[in-house]
Amino acid sequence: MPRYGTINSDYIASWFEREDPGGPMWALNLMQYRDRADYADGRETELTGAEADDVYAPHAHLAAVGSRIILVAPVVHHLRGDARRWDRIAIAQYRDRMALVEMNSTKDFQTDEQHKDAGMEFTIVMATFPVDGDPVPPQRSAAGTDELLLLQVVGGPDAPDLADGLDATRIGRFWVEDRFIGDDRSFAEARFDLISPGTAAELGSREFVPDDAGYAVIADPTMDEVARSLSDPTKVLF
Repeated sequence: MPRYGTINSDYIASWFEREDPGGPMWALNLMQYRDRADYADGRETELTGAEADDVYAPHAHLAAVGSRIILVAPVVHHLRGDARRWDRIAIAQYRDRMALVEMNSTKDFQTDEQHKDAGMEFTIVMATFPVDGDPVPPQRSAAGTDELLLLQVVGGPDAPDLADGLDATRIGRFWVEDRFIGDDRSFAEARFDLISPGTAAELGSREFVPDDAGYAVIADPTMDEVARSLSDPTKVLF
């Protein structure tokens, strides 16, 4: 069992009962790292938690099951949430739900996962899917630009939208089926918007809002293919 969160065994077990594995699935990761990597076997290391997670980076394991990473974004500001401070957000787009099970069942993945376990203090990973009826978003990316990413994870679909009234470009809205690792909370939606540095600075000047039901953060993506992944939401685009 991982040390960085509680596995939602009942939810994962429900995947095996489905006639159709349903996909793709966008797995949204909220990640908090240890200051120093802590390997379960007690080995000495100079790696930080983030560096250990970078060693883990499962690109090849995902590709082997028809899946890929589409978002990697260090968090630069917290706007809303509890006492947890996330270091990075990411999305792995899986071929379907069972692709995650297939990947986790391989010996090579299990060997490499020790680096994630060493580096991760806590993570919430939730299974998300595009909201039906939403239009294909503008094909833009914050990676390699001065734009930043506003992520909102909300406890209810009717929760106020922080992007309303802002100069923001919505690049994705997803409903949350459930979390497969984390704590005992459930979330309803994840909303992604591109914002300018000026808008980010204005949001960052506001007082932090305590919220046990959700999070809002600003992140600076090094990889961002969220909008591209929704240009054809029926398959994983390589």
